[in-house]
Amino acid sequence: MTNGPPSGNGVVQTGNSASGHIAAGDVSVVNVTGTYIAPQPIDRDTALGRLYRKLRNEVAGDKELSDYIDQLKIFTRSVEHEEVIGLDGKFTAAGRDDQLDMAKAMKEMIYGQLRQNMFSRTFQTIYATLMGKIHEEFQTWVRPAIARGETRQEVDRLVNLHVVRPVVAELEMCADYDGAATSDVRGMIYFLTGNCHLMWH
Repeated sequence: MTNGPPSGNGVVQTGNSASGHIAAGDVSVVNVTGTYIAPQPIDRDTALGRLYRKLRNEVAGDKELSDYIDQLKIFTRSVEHEEVIGLDGKFTAAGRDDQLDMAKAMKEMIYGQLRQNMFSRTFQTIYATLMGKIHEEFQTWVRPAIARGETRQEVDRLVNLHVVRPVVAELEMCADYDGAATSDVRGMIYFLTGNCHLMWH
């Protein structure tokens, strides 16, 4: 089969035969039932993906490094001279006592992961990267809303939109990541809150 002459950026195809689709670019398909079939996402090798692949290889090689990297130390230490201390104090001051039990459980989950992987420099780098992203997005989008006195509903919407969803999406792009992304990201938020790096009131 020969298509007509190209128009603009078109492509001439000659002698093609296939049972599926033949195209020179992206294809969006509507099947016979009228259901839209989205194009498959491209598998991109992100920096976080490379770190998770390195972690997998590191675990296989059983490397041990005893010191936390400096980037992670920033987030694992408690901020000094804080008037309201800890996750309990932060959530009580913000009127979020109803969320405290689950927040504490998720925070402890992250603490356990850090303790379990304390000898892995790659794991530390991954968590330092993720916590850095969470901290940056929270300070950029959520903290100003809290300072303006926005409602709890609006604050929660901003946390979900600008902190949880983007970081979860990046985690889920990593082929070697096999955790529960939303729980991990929420746990890191509460871990940072407990160490006084995030303010909710």
